[in-house]
Amino acid sequence: MRRRTGFLIQRGKIYYACWTLGGRKFMRSTGKTNRREAEVELHRIMEPFLAGDEVTCLQNIAARIEGRKAELTRLEDDRNPPLRLDRAWETYIAAPNRPDSGERTIEDYHGYFEAFANWLKEEHPSSTALRDVTPEIAGQYAAHLVKRRLSANSYNKHLRFQELFFRVLKGPARLAENPWEGMQRKRVMSESRRELTIDELREVCRTASGEMQSLLALGLFCGLRLKDAALLQWGEVDLQRGVIRRVPSKTARRKPRPVILPIHPSLREMLAETPAKDRRGDVLPETAALYRTRRDTLIRRIQAHFENCNIETVEPGTGRGTGKRAIVRVGFHSLRHSFVSLCREANAPLSVVESLVGHSNPTMTRLYSHTSEDAARAAVLSLPPVIEDSPAESVPSVKLIEAAKVRSLAEKLDVRHWRRIRSQLLEMTQEGHS
Repeated sequence: MRRRTGFLIQRGKIYYACWTLGGRKFMRSTGKTNRREAEVELHRIMEPFLAGDEVTCLQNIAARIEGRKAELTRLEDDRNPPLRLDRAWETYIAAPNRPDSGERTIEDYHGYFEAFANWLKEEHPSSTALRDVTPEIAGQYAAHLVKRRLSANSYNKHLRFQELFFRVLKGPARLAENPWEGMQRKRVMSESRRELTIDELREVCRTASGEMQSLLALGLFCGLRLKDAALLQWGEVDLQRGVIRRVPSKTARRKPRPVILPIHPSLREMLAETPAKDRRGDVLPETAALYRTRRDTLIRRIQAHFENCNIETVEPGTGRGTGKRAIVRVGFHSLRHSFVSLCREANAPLSVVESLVGHSNPTMTRLYSHTSEDAARAAVLSLPPVIEDSPAESVPSVKLIEAAKVRSLAEKLDVRHWRRIRSQLLEMTQEGHS
């Protein structure tokens, strides 16, 4: 477009500003007799027209840029098509920047992906590529999850996965933004398992048989989680030394540090029933096979066993027949809570208990290296033999020496007082084993 700068003509002594707009000629007096002053006035008169020309010009340039960008995008799509939804999952699994998730987590993630993909095909059939998912579509799916009456925890898991999924595939999908980023999560109310009473533990262990009894004993006397108890290997069990050495599955990928668990006499008797020649592979073969193929079935069997012992496993007013999601209060994990509670009631040091249950907190992990095997064994042996006819084993009475007292004596140690300080330390040691 030709810019309108205007021009001057002189009539008599006065200069006039002249310009053309829309095929019509316009003229206005500048009121100036001096040409330089008239040019300044001409510029002032023409300034609104020049600004309009510039805006129009910039608008045209912006439109041409957008057109070129759209054309380049189309050409790029023809040469390298954007990631389609039907190829998204396999691309995610092969992505080098995805988290190193466990097998169970991958199964859950695949379920979240399939649920969203099926919903998208039904509600937005034209959105076939991953980048077709907009924040509006993401919001609609979140509303769909709410209508399904998912728990706050399940709802959050779906949204967290989608945000992770789109973040990992941002490059291959050529996403301009992550539509799930910043989406509001639901507040989760904590639901903890309760520990079982001694009477409940006795009933649960007394009425169990076979591998179920051994599984429950591993949860109670070792504080193992269900996966670690069900998949325990004979290679991790040292009956001669009386310890189990296992890397907790929950922390295996991040911190593959094994936990050393002394074997309680009741548990040792059960494990020793397996002939030495058969101590290969899974300690509980049937349980391990069931956990690997039908984990939910194993959990239901455990819950049914608790219920057969007249133990309420869910919060009253929730679960089947109430229309409300079941809030589980008692399950296999309750044995782990019971293990911790019984150890603490027996005055086992907190660092010892945390070392036995494989606490993943980095601060507490530093304490584990200072936990002696004798202290761990004393803590486990302090557990009551809730299984009838279990062999009795004397539990050494251990009294810990206060570190402050030892430190105080060590600071006073020198060549003049070493005999007296040695005597005091020996005396403290004898008191600790009395």
